[in-house]
Amino acid sequence: MRIILSTCRIEDAEKIADTLVEERLVASVNIVPGVRTKVRFKGEVLTQEECLLVMRTRAELVWKLERRYLELNTWEVPEVATFEIQEWNPAYEAWMREATTPQEAGSP
Repeated sequence: MRIILSTCRIEDAEKIADTLVEERLVASVNIVPGVRTKVRFKGEVLTQEECLLVMRTRAELVWKLERRYLELNTWEVPEVATFEIQEWNPAYEAWMREATTPQEAGSP
């Protein structure tokens, strides 16, 4: 299991989260607003307001999730940081697996 952290523009957060959950690439996404970032980009020091996204998924979906996330994120160089989780409580892990398993045609 993995936790993926990234930031995005405030106006993009809901669309990104909805899309990734709907496509079953993540089990859930926390949208943490009010992140103030200082960054050096193209020779300038910038301050930007953004949202932190905390995403949970299965290890085997990380590369597919990352590709899709990079399509959705409108930053020129989005960060995608992946952390391996050694252990979840069993009920949470079972729910995560179910939430990220593709459904049969006609299933919700």
